[in-house]
Amino acid sequence: MGRKGRLLEASIIALAIAVRVAAVLVLRNHEVARSTYEHGEIAANLLAGRGFSIRFLGADGPTSQQAPIYPLVVAAAYAIGGVATPRASLLLELGQSVLGGLLVWGVMRLARRVMPEFPAIAAAAGSIAAVHPTLVYAATHVQVAGLGATLLVWTLDWAYRTGAGERPSHAAITGGFLALLALTDPILSLAMIGIAWAFWQGGPGRASGRRRFVRLTSMTMAVGLLGISPWLLRNYQVHGEFVAIKSTFGYAFWQGNCALSEGTDKVRRASVEGILRRGPNTLNLSGLNQVLWEARHEAGYIDDIALPRADKLRLGRESEPGRSRILFRRALSELAADPWRYPLLCLRRLQYFVLFDETNPKSRPMVYRVPHIGLTLLAIGGLVLAGPALRRRLMPTIAVAAAITIFHTLTIVSARFHIPIEPLMAIWGAAGLTRWPLGRAARFRSGPAAHHVERVRVINRLGRVGQGGGVGPRV
Repeated sequence: MGRKGRLLEASIIALAIAVRVAAVLVLRNHEVARSTYEHGEIAANLLAGRGFSIRFLGADGPTSQQAPIYPLVVAAAYAIGGVATPRASLLLELGQSVLGGLLVWGVMRLARRVMPEFPAIAAAAGSIAAVHPTLVYAATHVQVAGLGATLLVWTLDWAYRTGAGERPSHAAITGGFLALLALTDPILSLAMIGIAWAFWQGGPGRASGRRRFVRLTSMTMAVGLLGISPWLLRNYQVHGEFVAIKSTFGYAFWQGNCALSEGTDKVRRASVEGILRRGPNTLNLSGLNQVLWEARHEAGYIDDIALPRADKLRLGRESEPGRSRILFRRALSELAADPWRYPLLCLRRLQYFVLFDETNPKSRPMVYRVPHIGLTLLAIGGLVLAGPALRRRLMPTIAVAAAITIFHTLTIVSARFHIPIEPLMAIWGAAGLTRWPLGRAARFRSGPAAHHVERVRVINRLGRVGQGGGVGPRV
């Protein structure tokens, strides 16, 4: 990349940070009460010497209700700015604004990795990720989605890099990112599907290619398992049984599928509609944001109506994983009583995930819906225009997004669960530009780089011929 390219990249990263800082200062979410949820409670308990603990489903004590990394980040902000203070939340949100710059940098790296002959297209992908409203808005919340999205992009970037070479050290770095991803949001460890696909694309078809795939995949998984093993051991010590990072799969499944659920963890109340009707009358984004927070707090959780106090007292006598299993069996029993309910809930969740979560007040305004649909159409159009060869290269990212979508369709959905795949959608949308003058110009300018790549391939082929190997190209 030349000096102009580096300057452009730095400008896009700076733009991403600037718009997020502006959103933090304008919306002032750090002043909103009851906005840190479970992460804040765990962080406060950590600093109070009570360990990684929370009051959850009728009991107070050590927990695996959340993965460890983000509560530790919140605890660090509390340690500097004060426990549960607006100052600490502001510090955290400003840090997440800088994290947004790292996300955009990762998007541009990944785009260049997938489309090396179109380096200028990376700037388009980065620009989309820099200003897309949902990604910007995520920086103003105490939620794990922004960190998860950033780690997912960097994990896939290193997966592509590892697949293009044979260095065990690169596979180890990919495994390290995978461990961080799992300890941030275990669902995003579905990225292993994309990692393996990227490795396979790097050298399929021959016995040596298969051995290489197994070697790189094994190294990545071994490092990933090593990275999460301290938390798994801690969970076994705390709960007396194996817990795969979080203990709440059964609880989350119950939230999304119990008899009173609409497929999410939220409740639709008539009182929420009255609050939302005030939204269009506000004169600025800050006022609209305040209305949305009021509506969000009014909506509450499915627990508020489906788990009476007596239920919580009974659950509190069980171990944390045991509580989750009880709720899972309860959800299965209620679904069995109405066999058509589960497939209908899955279809509703898919609609909510791809389009809009109707139970979430924050996904109701047009300021959310227009850009959400815009990015979706851009991503679909980009994949169509990109052509089959480029789509094949993008398949690891598509496979990860599909796996995340399927998981949430089958269990529970929320607007925030969509955030990690939005940077990937930015890359898909930018890929369509390869069919337009910008893409052709970028390809023309990248001639020397493409020539270098081809020369390396030729040398590799000649080396294999000299060793009695095959002559297939390595990508």
